[in-house]
Amino acid sequence: MSISKSIRSRATLGLSGAASLLQASPAAAHGFGQRYDLPLPLSLYLFGAAAAVVVSFIIVGLFVRGGAPSAGFDRRVYLMPRGIGRLILHPAPSIVLKVFVLALFAVTVTAGFIGNQDPYRNIAPTMVWIIFWVGLAYVSAFAGDIWALVDPWRTIFEAVARFPGRPLPSPRLHYPEALGVWPACLLLLVFSWIELVYPSPAEPRHIAWFATAYTLLTWAGMVLFGEETWLQRGEVFTLVFSTFARLAPTEIDRRERICLLRPFAGGLLAGGPASPSMTAFVLLLLSTVLYDGLLATPQWVAAESVAAAVLGGGESAVLVVRSIGLVGFWLFFLGVFIGVAAIMSRFAGGLYSARQMAQHLAVTLVPIVIGYHLAHYLLLLLVQGQYVVPLISDPFGFGWNLFGTSGYRVDIAVVGARFAWYTAVTAILLGHIAAVTLAHLKAMRVLPDRSAALRAELPLTALMVAYTILSLSIIAEPIVERRAVVEASSAGLTVPADTLIPEPGTGGLRNVGPGKTARLKLTYWLLGSAFHDGTKMNAADLLYAYMFAWRWSGPGEAYDLAVAAATLPLRRALVGVRVAGTDMTAKSFRVGDFNVTRELFIVDVYLAVPPEDPEQDAAVAPPWSAVPWHVLALMEEAVGRGWAAFSADEARHRGIEWLDLARSPALNARLLGLVEEFAATGWRPDTLRDLVGVEEARGRWTALAAFFKEHGHFLVTNGPYRLKSWSTDHASLEAFRDMSYPLGVGSFDAYAIPRRGYVTGIARDGGRLELAADVETLVKFGRSYRLERQPMQSLAPDLLKRAECRYVIFDGDGQVVLAGVARPSEDRNFAIDIGGKLADGRYTLAAEIAVNANAMNAEIRRFEFAVP
Repeated sequence: MSISKSIRSRATLGLSGAASLLQASPAAAHGFGQRYDLPLPLSLYLFGAAAAVVVSFIIVGLFVRGGAPSAGFDRRVYLMPRGIGRLILHPAPSIVLKVFVLALFAVTVTAGFIGNQDPYRNIAPTMVWIIFWVGLAYVSAFAGDIWALVDPWRTIFEAVARFPGRPLPSPRLHYPEALGVWPACLLLLVFSWIELVYPSPAEPRHIAWFATAYTLLTWAGMVLFGEETWLQRGEVFTLVFSTFARLAPTEIDRRERICLLRPFAGGLLAGGPASPSMTAFVLLLLSTVLYDGLLATPQWVAAESVAAAVLGGGESAVLVVRSIGLVGFWLFFLGVFIGVAAIMSRFAGGLYSARQMAQHLAVTLVPIVIGYHLAHYLLLLLVQGQYVVPLISDPFGFGWNLFGTSGYRVDIAVVGARFAWYTAVTAILLGHIAAVTLAHLKAMRVLPDRSAALRAELPLTALMVAYTILSLSIIAEPIVERRAVVEASSAGLTVPADTLIPEPGTGGLRNVGPGKTARLKLTYWLLGSAFHDGTKMNAADLLYAYMFAWRWSGPGEAYDLAVAAATLPLRRALVGVRVAGTDMTAKSFRVGDFNVTRELFIVDVYLAVPPEDPEQDAAVAPPWSAVPWHVLALMEEAVGRGWAAFSADEARHRGIEWLDLARSPALNARLLGLVEEFAATGWRPDTLRDLVGVEEARGRWTALAAFFKEHGHFLVTNGPYRLKSWSTDHASLEAFRDMSYPLGVGSFDAYAIPRRGYVTGIARDGGRLELAADVETLVKFGRSYRLERQPMQSLAPDLLKRAECRYVIFDGDGQVVLAGVARPSEDRNFAIDIGGKLADGRYTLAAEIAVNANAMNAEIRRFEFAVP
């Protein structure tokens, strides 16, 4: 893509880095993910998948007539007489696995307590949320219940309880049968709340405390009710993984010396009906995965904002809404399933009650749970799971390289968006087809005849069709991030004493101290994306933009008038900034355009300005810059050594180069030498020594040097495009793919194919200027695109919202006297109200139509008029 524009302004990233603080909007992301358009419209996928479920029901109903097909699921091949069975049940492999897992458990908890608290540099978040919760679920579902063999809580309990050689103690309390697995159900709800609602589920120290508390709870349950009783009834992970393992083709029980092979899903047909608590447990597993995807859809974000506002706003209100939603979503799914079971009971002649029918069929939903799990989390495991490779060598983030893997760079392109989407569709579809088949076989076993079974299955098939459509719709939705949460007070908000403010002239951060107040507090959730050189954003990048603004705005030797002017509103408004925490979430990710994982920075910004419009308030001093700290620091060094200047005026004043990170070979040679020197010493600015260690700094400079040698310039940002080549007056850009950007399937279309608007007529109507317009619309068929220009009057209502008229009115001296944005009125024209706003005289209107906020290459129309 060539752009006929000088890249001089793009090269001056020091100034733009500071100015970006004034120009940003409250969107919570920085890098763009891969764009992938479905080869067919989503509606065809939805109806096709639903039809496949229906057809599978018809095929199963016609050809599976009971007896032999069902009996095939009961076949077992015992492996004990064979060598493989004796090897599996031999104590030695078991002991090795137990010791290995126990060591991982100990390292994970220890890392959470004493390691680096950056989730990307600490093994605890990756080990718990990716390897354990996602990876082990797939091992259980497709290989077998390995958790029962390696459970570290069981290992430690048995080792302590039996030392030295004594038998396990008898239970101190009788476990009430009425409790069923309700304790595990409650703990799964709590675990899901931590994953989906709790603000900092990936904070390493929080993970360590949660693990410690859960360890004590598990051991207490074993002591009170007995080891096996608590593990089977109250230990949530044992129940989750054993439920998934009922799909697996293996069954292993070391205590009973059983090792056998069975057909896939054979374990789901074995045994009698599930208990009421187990039925609720399976529905909770199903609902939490879908709720995870629902949380980031536009529909949920809109509803959440309204509900949070009713509760008074703020982060606490959001937590309440999400907590209610988590429980409500589960109860909704449970209620719908029981309702369908009631209809099935009626269709089957009332042989079983609604509750009994639900209990008989509950476990047949497990393939759907696993299918949804694959659709939502497989890409997370394949990409985010790679972080375990460097973290194994440096689990605490101390700069170690125990196994020589700490330099491994995560390959975010290991799988593509096409693979992700088709995997999700296939997993969901196969899960539903398997559930339909199992439900039919189960019904054939519990109902007296085939016709009754088929009648009873109709409502369940309809429910599965609805599940299919809902799940595919959710994973195809664009992800929408929450906007900044605003708190305001006319009397003044108390600013925490540890809130930071840069010092003028140096940029060094200091605490604001006690007694400070602000008019406005904004809390931002900022997605940490990758920079072009492969380094990851951290808190230092967020704060260094503020430090840069204060340092180069004087007083002191480090001064640039253009930087000072650009950052003046920011410096007047900011009372303090505070990084409240980080949260590496594994939840809101999509196939297609999706973020694989996100490190969410939670930042509080305190302002001295009164609250007005949330959109404008959030843009006054947002805590981010598109430029990493090491590039800003490199440019500062170049300017400080007199090699170049940030602004054109300062360059002319001092008779030196205007800072150019791409087109100046002499300057780039100097900068490369500086970067290599910094990489060798791990240099970082004095103001960052408390935030950045030597090893991290060395990694940043090494990555920047490698980037320069590959691309020939130092223009590293985290924007969606990277400079590829350039000439005197042209630049060629290439898309930069960072999968942390929160977009869903097709949601990048508006930017990939920018649409334009055209003013077709301007007329004066008393105190108003009326503008008629045409806009371009995108016509798609398959993978073909065509832009068509249409008048506003012919557009659909939802398309009207994407167009706006941006205008400026000049007086006879060329001074701006009025400016703003006009939205379409009822007659689908744009109206600019000038009544009483302009003095007598002649004026010129300059107007453009922006579609999807695209102002590139806009057609600007001028119109002269007089007042009165």
